[in-house]
Order: sequence, then C-alpha cells, then structure tokens
Amino acid sequence: MTEYGAVVQPGPERWPVTPEVAGSNPVGSAIILFHQRNPMRRKRTKNEYIVHNVDSAFDILFFIAKNPQSTILDIEENVDISHQQTEKILDVLVNRGYVNYNKKKKTYSLGIRNFEVGHSYLTHVDLRKIAKPYLQELGEKYQENIYLAIRSGYEIVYIDAYEIDRPVLVKSRVGKLLPMYASASGKIHLADMDEEELEDFFRHVKLVPFTKKTITDKDKLLKHLEEVKQNGFAIDDEEWEDEVRCLSVPVRDYTGKVAAGITLSAPSYRIPKEKLINEVKEDFLQKVKELSERLGYTENE
Repeated sequence: MTEYGAVVQPGPERWPVTPEVAGSNPVGSAIILFHQRNPMRRKRTKNEYIVHNVDSAFDILFFIAKNPQSTILDIEENVDISHQQTEKILDVLVNRGYVNYNKKKKTYSLGIRNFEVGHSYLTHVDLRKIAKPYLQELGEKYQENIYLAIRSGYEIVYIDAYEIDRPVLVKSRVGKLLPMYASASGKIHLADMDEEELEDFFRHVKLVPFTKKTITDKDKLLKHLEEVKQNGFAIDDEEWEDEVRCLSVPVRDYTGKVAAGITLSAPSYRIPKEKLINEVKEDFLQKVKELSERLGYTENE
C-alpha cells in the first residue's frame, strides 16, 4: 500500500525497521524513508492541509506558466500531489480566473487575473521611480515629510517618502498601514469609490475614533467624501494622530482611477489648515497633474 508517498510494509514487523532488516531491498529502503519522515505517523492538522494546498496551487500555476495548454495528466506528473487534490485546486484556480480551461482540448492555461496581479506590481514599482523626484521637490520646498501612499485592502500603506531633517518631525510612516477614513491619503481613495465599493467598505470596517477629531459617523463621512471629491484634495486635521496635520492629493493612472496619493505630513503648529488649503494645495495639485500624465492619465475637458 502507499501512505504519504512511501511504500509501507504490512504486518506485525512494520515497527521498527532498521537498515539491517531492510538491506538493499528498495521496499525496505522506502520503509526507512517513511520512518525518518514520519516517525510518529502524525496526521496533518487542518491548517497544515490548507498551507500545503496553497503551496501546491503555486506549483501548479508556475508549471502552467512554463507549459501552456497542459493537461491534468501533465500537471499530475510534474506536481507531486494526488489526482483528487489537483482537480480541486484547478477548480478553484479556474473559478478565480487564474487558470483557463479549454473544454474541447481539455487543457489548462494561465488566466487574466495573473496579468492583473503582475500589472499591479509593475505599476507600483514604476510609480515609485517616477514619483520620487516629485516627492523630493515638494519636500525640499516645504521642508516637511512627503509620502507616496497606495491602497492595501481597506487600509492605506506608505510605500515611499522624502523625509527631511528638522528638530521636530512626524515619525516616519513608510511601510505603515493607516485607516482609510482617518487619513488624508485614505480619504482620496474612498472619494474615488463608487456606491457599491463604499458599501462594501462600510460592511468590513468599523469607524472607531483615534482622536477626538476622527469622523466616526457614516453619514458625516459620506458628506465629507463628497467634498473631497469635489475639491480634489483631502486633509487629515488631527484625525489619525493628535498634533499632526496632513494634505493629500490623488495621482491617477491611465484608467482615470486613483493609483496613489502624494501626502504632506507635518506637526499641526507648523502648518495651519489655512496654509494647506490656500497655498500648499495648489503646488501639490500641479505636481500630481504632471505625474498623472506621465502615468497615461488624460484629464477630460
């Protein structure tokens, strides 16, 4: 019989088996291998099975990527999992759009979702490179930290920055996750969502306060987002952190969607809200217009 991929000797002498007993017999050697790998014959936990299946799904994807139009037999011969597992994983990958199935030829090829993931990655890599001189120019002009922020699920993550050296600074936010509804960069992403996307956001995110200024009422937040959409910029007026004020403007890609936000973050005492609105905002809007055009965005007349 076969267990965990190794041949197992039946009968009462199954345990223990030594090299002397096994000798040069290939079956005996397999039994030793089975003992070494499975000394307790422990069954996998549910979580281990899930991790194993995820790992196998990647093996299948990479095999199909190198071998387009593969049959299930091709996959089974090159990916070390059972026929039943292969079928189940392929069903999931097909349903999620990562693999296409040709019913006539009974072959598998990569699906469009792989392109979307790859394109998203390339966009972010190129975006950082293209945006860097704009971050530097704005940072040097205003002598404050300037960040590049993108959406990550229902949060915002800062992926790059131009940070200045001053006695009083806002702590670096690169790599940090921030709530969308309480951050300037998050609000420009929320303002770009349609009604269905916003409802999905509110189903998954609880509006909890971080400071006394955090907007935690859904209706008030929706009204505020309409203003953000109309104005073309967002301000975090000490809503995420006390004594920290931020301005963010949207960077758009060739589809017209918000790809990122360029955000100024500074101590509140050093940058009044009026200065952000009446002075800083215009510079930022001009720079993101140039950056968006480099990403292929064309503004509708």
